[in-house]
Amino acid sequence: MGIRCATAISGSASWIDTNPVLHAFALKVPVPSQSFMNAPFRFWWLAMAWMLAEKSGISAAEFRPLRALLVCGGCCHDYPVQKDVLKRGIESRARITVDTVQQGGTSKESQIPLYENPNWAKGYDVVIHDECFGAVADTNWISRILAPHRAGLPGVNLHCAVHSYRAAPGELWQEYLGLRSMKHGKAEPIRIRTVDARHPITQGLNWRDWVTGNEELYNNVKVFPTATVLQRGAQGDDDFAVTWVNRYGRTRVFSTSLGHFNETVGDDRYLDLVTRGVLWACDRLDASHLKSIPPIPPVRSTSPVTPAVKP
Repeated sequence: MGIRCATAISGSASWIDTNPVLHAFALKVPVPSQSFMNAPFRFWWLAMAWMLAEKSGISAAEFRPLRALLVCGGCCHDYPVQKDVLKRGIESRARITVDTVQQGGTSKESQIPLYENPNWAKGYDVVIHDECFGAVADTNWISRILAPHRAGLPGVNLHCAVHSYRAAPGELWQEYLGLRSMKHGKAEPIRIRTVDARHPITQGLNWRDWVTGNEELYNNVKVFPTATVLQRGAQGDDDFAVTWVNRYGRTRVFSTSLGHFNETVGDDRYLDLVTRGVLWACDRLDASHLKSIPPIPPVRSTSPVTPAVKP
């Protein structure tokens, strides 16, 4: 956890990267001119900030960086590049540490080693599913994946995670997502429009509409009543939900079907959306977890875009 200290220049306070507990209460502690900011005063100032935090019932643990597990692998996508773009993009925008796991090769049928452990998600605050295993049909396997989410672990689902496990009978995975999709259109630009601008995720975005580069528009076979659509996308005559949230029992779930091509995943608009979705799922979409510094530009891929193979 970073520590931020106030410095005073010509009688005005400025901030460098700080502990969010101190930031939350900084305005309650006076900061004098630079001539008084000697070592003893700095110690007093920090002590006062911690005392105010304690009296307000906010602990340092509450502001520790969130731990996210990003799971990717399977068919049809440039996961070696995209996982690094997502990790760096999210970590530069929020107080989140992202661990990545890529398993399953390029098969649609992989049952990856990660999920063999019943405690596969232990120690994480949120799981970001970015896998593409559409041909996995074992309902016991899917139930194993869903177990921590049924117990309350927030979930985020990107692109082909929406099409994963769709070969299974019933709607186990789709109930968790809040939406059922079975196919997608051609690789063409999608005209995205925000339909719920008051939701905390979209309210803080600096964009409402976006015409992507080539992307895949996933169809909507069913939108569950527990889901709330935030954005829709259009290609030609097709118009479907592309971003939504869901209540899976007591669990918050955020999903977007966008993110096939590297150019989309590396776009600041996409990374802003996903980061806010992750924080919302954790019920931590606030100034203490969003970083106020400009995001570090994500790693841009120099490899050719992935061929448009239908998952």
